[in-house]
Amino acid sequence: MTAPVFVGSGFVAKYPEGGGPFWVVLQYLLGLRAHGIEAYWLELLPGSGDAILDDRRIAAFFDNLKRFGARDWGIVLRVPDPADPARGEFVTAATLRDEPATLMREGVLLNLSNSIPAPYRDEFALKVLYDIDPGMLQLWATQWGMGVGEHDVYVTIGQSIGEPPCRVPTLGVHWHRFWPIVHLPSWPRQEAPGARWTTVTQWWNGNQGYDLIEGELYEHNKRTSFIEYLDMPRRVGLELELAANITPGEVEDRAALAEAGWRLVSPHAVAGNPLDYRTYVQASRGEFSCAKPSVIKASPGWISDRTICYLASGRPAVTQAAGAERHLPRTRGLHFFASPEEAAEALRAVEADYERACREARALAEEYFSTRVVIPRLLRLLGLAPARGARRGAAAHPPSEASTSSVPHDSRGLAVDPGGIS
Repeated sequence: MTAPVFVGSGFVAKYPEGGGPFWVVLQYLLGLRAHGIEAYWLELLPGSGDAILDDRRIAAFFDNLKRFGARDWGIVLRVPDPADPARGEFVTAATLRDEPATLMREGVLLNLSNSIPAPYRDEFALKVLYDIDPGMLQLWATQWGMGVGEHDVYVTIGQSIGEPPCRVPTLGVHWHRFWPIVHLPSWPRQEAPGARWTTVTQWWNGNQGYDLIEGELYEHNKRTSFIEYLDMPRRVGLELELAANITPGEVEDRAALAEAGWRLVSPHAVAGNPLDYRTYVQASRGEFSCAKPSVIKASPGWISDRTICYLASGRPAVTQAAGAERHLPRTRGLHFFASPEEAAEALRAVEADYERACREARALAEEYFSTRVVIPRLLRLLGLAPARGARRGAAAHPPSEASTSSVPHDSRGLAVDPGGIS
């Protein structure tokens, strides 16, 4: 079957200061396009009540797409009144081959985290609920409408969902398990060693810090996890940096981090757009990161989309275990920990042979997370074939936009090569 594919999200345009969320969707768009699929990014933007602000957010969204030669593939579904989602309008930056509504009727929707609501998702020929919050999406669906039972196909990046050891409910549907993806040409391996261990994170959950589900408490604040590892810089004698949204008013937390040896920077300052986000990740020595307590508790076999960007860049990662360790080989490039002692041991192991850890980090990304590996499996599941005349491996960017996305090095000397197939 040949059909256009829409990657649906609702968490990017409304948060223009977040460079990381932009990459989550862009990896799918570039990967699909590189495999000859007529792919579009469908972004839901609920109205904020300020039309001028919404206009600015839409402009920023298309400006960021233009940087990657993908401006013509973006569609914003603007819903001025979130209480009346049926009254939306489509905004594009280019003339498509047909009206968006017509393309949707013949197309496939990859509905990331159930972002696209029923009035619009029901227009698609094939609806795929694409779970990028594994464990929590299924648990939320026991209490709220998360689209389970309302799509045709169900995909999750949780590698343990549906397996006997995992307690996360499957809700009567079959979940096809796929790893999160990284478009390797957009994330070339960095040869020069990075300066310090970093991560980009939320300190507090932006929506609701806790959920009580069937008598079980699930906490979503990463602060709780990081506090347990507060002494890590002193314990290992390494520079650890948090790009976390800790406000100046949180005096006690900032003081505690500083006293323990952490560096603290604003994520909006160092990773506030997709290019800065990539630069920050690739300039790092590696990633040290904790997971949300809720994800640790659910243990759905999850690894962060951010972590695999570090790996693709040849930057080792030491991250808190959430079940993915049961599905990946042991490697010096990626370590999982469940205690401060294990975290310290992992960091020391990487530093003992840093060059080898960098090589194995990239190799792991190539073998498990590359769009070259994951996208063909997804296309087979959905029965999709490239558009007639499309060449597999063709550049993921239009020639006219090549100059905006294939700069050999940025101002910090980092390699950038976002063309080609991965």
